[in-house]
Amino acid sequence: MKKFKGIMMMGFVLLTVTLSKPVMAMELSSFTDVPDFAVVIGDSMYTLEYANDLKNVSLINDAVVKNKGDIFIKTDDSGWIKNSNSTQVNKDSVNISTIKYNNGQAIVASVPATSNVAKIQIDPIITKTGTNTATFTYKILDKNGLDITKTIPASDIYGSVSVGSTIVVDPTTGIGTITFKSSADISKSIIITLVNKTGVTGTSAPSKIAGFSINPITRKTGMYTATFEYEVFNSANEDITKTVPASQLTATSADKSSIVLNPSTATGTITYNSTIDINSSISITLKDLLTGITASSVMVAPVVETNASKVNKISVTSTVLGVIGDKGYALYVVYDQYGNDITNTLLGNNVTFQSNIGQVQIKNGLLTITVNSGINLRPLSSVIITGYDSISKVTTSATLTVATQVKS
Repeated sequence: MKKFKGIMMMGFVLLTVTLSKPVMAMELSSFTDVPDFAVVIGDSMYTLEYANDLKNVSLINDAVVKNKGDIFIKTDDSGWIKNSNSTQVNKDSVNISTIKYNNGQAIVASVPATSNVAKIQIDPIITKTGTNTATFTYKILDKNGLDITKTIPASDIYGSVSVGSTIVVDPTTGIGTITFKSSADISKSIIITLVNKTGVTGTSAPSKIAGFSINPITRKTGMYTATFEYEVFNSANEDITKTVPASQLTATSADKSSIVLNPSTATGTITYNSTIDINSSISITLKDLLTGITASSVMVAPVVETNASKVNKISVTSTVLGVIGDKGYALYVVYDQYGNDITNTLLGNNVTFQSNIGQVQIKNGLLTITVNSGINLRPLSSVIITGYDSISKVTTSATLTVATQVKS
């Protein structure tokens, strides 16, 4: 879902392959190779941006006529939406092998991808797989941000680690395997570097920490456990919490309770030594092992969370209404009072939406508007969408710009 949000907030701008040879496009080998929110009409695939561009109206209309109006939009890894009736259909409803064109470009079996390498991304978190072996994940991107990892052979990549070791990468999985010369090195903080034969370099070097912020409020989660929130900042005062592995930090408490940090959720879990300790204030300290920077906070005794989750915020995250035929598409998200994304829960599904132009259906964070009879989207410059939760009485309203559309 996160991926969809990022795309839709950019106004339906999707990542596509832009190659040095304009007549070529990347080969599709499976359903996962099709970009999210791609439009498939017969043997052709388009991004919504391309399909909604007035310059391409003739090409799109010809494809619709040729294929008797069947249009499919990829929603996520589970399948497609059939545009004619807005129903969800499974991924096998479209035969990927029959797609021959991508945004009007002929798809070929192979392209000289090596020359297109623009960036190498390395996840700094390693997974121990043996006494002296561990794995990490990496991605190779082209200049448009498209993942081309599988097209770059391992022979084109040189790898090194800040401690004595060897690296072998597997492009088919995007996984690198480190074999340490000493098993003692596997628990150390390390820096991984990958270099493409064209000179493009990627590193797992962590962002330099400038400071911490610790929320002194704790929440009881068990008889002996409670959680708290923390943030890590760089010198530009940017939140880099999720990029700093827990192995780079130490967390200690004055009463010797154990603390485990989870960068992905920016939370720490305290396991107290006794029920007496959990009902008392304690001091905890976070320390960066690389810079030595520390921060301490006196944590108040945890409160028991008694309030059930409820809708606290409804947000239409799209700024542009994507249009195909008589249907419009936008994204939304629902949060509870604790900031959790509950879009796909029973509470999230209880939210209703209305529009001034037609009926609104919701599914998995996607709004589909079917215009009322007699309404033509073409001359409209904007539409208004309102959301409402009948339980919490939370409401929202958004005005979306109508994208250039193509008849289906």
